[in-house]
Amino acid sequence: MTRFTCDWIFNILVVLCDGKVVCGCADPKGERPLGYLRETNLIAIWRSAKVRQIRQELNAGFSGFCLDCGLKKSLKDGEAIPQQPVDLEILPRIFFEPTIVCNLNCFQAVCAPGAGLVATRERKFFPGEEFRLLLEEIGPGLIRLDFFNYGEPFVHPQALDMIEYIKKEYPHIYLYTSTNGLLFDEKKITRLAESGIDEVTFSVDGADQRAYGRYRQGGDFAKLLKNMAALVREKRRLGREVPFINWRYILFKWNDSFWQMAKTKLLAKKIGVDRLTWEITDHPAGAASEKYRIGSPAWKRIFYQIWDSSQIGSALKSTRYSARIKVGKKRLTGSSSQKIVLDVAVKNRGGATWITQAFSGRRWVRLGAQLHDAEKNLLELNFARAFLPRPLAGGDKAIVKLELPVVSRSGDYWLKFDMVSEGADWFEKGGSPVLWLPFKVSE
Repeated sequence: MTRFTCDWIFNILVVLCDGKVVCGCADPKGERPLGYLRETNLIAIWRSAKVRQIRQELNAGFSGFCLDCGLKKSLKDGEAIPQQPVDLEILPRIFFEPTIVCNLNCFQAVCAPGAGLVATRERKFFPGEEFRLLLEEIGPGLIRLDFFNYGEPFVHPQALDMIEYIKKEYPHIYLYTSTNGLLFDEKKITRLAESGIDEVTFSVDGADQRAYGRYRQGGDFAKLLKNMAALVREKRRLGREVPFINWRYILFKWNDSFWQMAKTKLLAKKIGVDRLTWEITDHPAGAASEKYRIGSPAWKRIFYQIWDSSQIGSALKSTRYSARIKVGKKRLTGSSSQKIVLDVAVKNRGGATWITQAFSGRRWVRLGAQLHDAEKNLLELNFARAFLPRPLAGGDKAIVKLELPVVSRSGDYWLKFDMVSEGADWFEKGGSPVLWLPFKVSE
């Protein structure tokens, strides 16, 4: 029997626009429901016997509920089955689908108007008042809300009202949306920027109308670039680090040439987005890029620029997070009763400025040290952190004082030094080198 695991049902629920609740974004028709909001509330579904049973089954390496889902991860022979808590009180994250309706007719997409996905929903729009009641229930404990699923979220006439409500009433929630970007005007762009939304992704699969429009049928490339540039300007006017603006580019066989991708980099840099990434896809059938198929030499060259590789990797040198970290020691010794303070030299080798203060409380950069055992197995991810003395632009250097906590058990360890964009990702995930330092602790 094939064994597999999955993280989704331990961390996320997906709320469709008709109130059906499913597990994962790979159930476009809602064929594997976990519950219905017309019958019960979301927390009750999260704690239900059905959900608990699926978690128990995944901890055993197999669940029949997950057989038709493409999100599960196969386990190799002999590979240990990850064990995760079955009883979870707080729901940390949801994908929320404002509407199933889309303003584009993407080529052979499951959510294209002609594909019939709209008919799988009992209603096309999630009511605004019902949304507020949902947030009253889950908002205090929610960590992240992804404001999209199938359909274009900004087709919903109250989309911006909902976004503003989330950030006003529950500012601690990390709010993310993905959009084709064509339904904005100046007023809406200003509202979106001023709302405090944390991250906005624009789907732009080409460097000109011809390449872009082959998949995004009905899309206006010039208007989209104009709207992206307008959001960048509004963000700069406000002097904030949010919204973090992504340009995400799906690689197809018709837009994967060197010239299309090079031109895209120039456009993205000119507009001033925070990140440009490529997305690898296998659908629609026959349209995927053969050049950049997973595992190919070309794919390996752009690995750290791929959307799913990290939360900070970028195809733009001007927006990359990369560091050089040096400690004036080849090994470190200490006792099990004393803290150690290190002077660590750091250099910004990328183009993104390392900020030290943030409107959102996230994405400011710190130096981190992770504690590993003698075989380099992770013991403590957040072992130590240190603030930068000042913001660092590309090429800037600084000395950072890092205080290491006491390790009570003597023995041989490793310290792994890396920079971290708080609330986003470690620099290593974006291709930045780390520093390993042997650490011996004595009684």
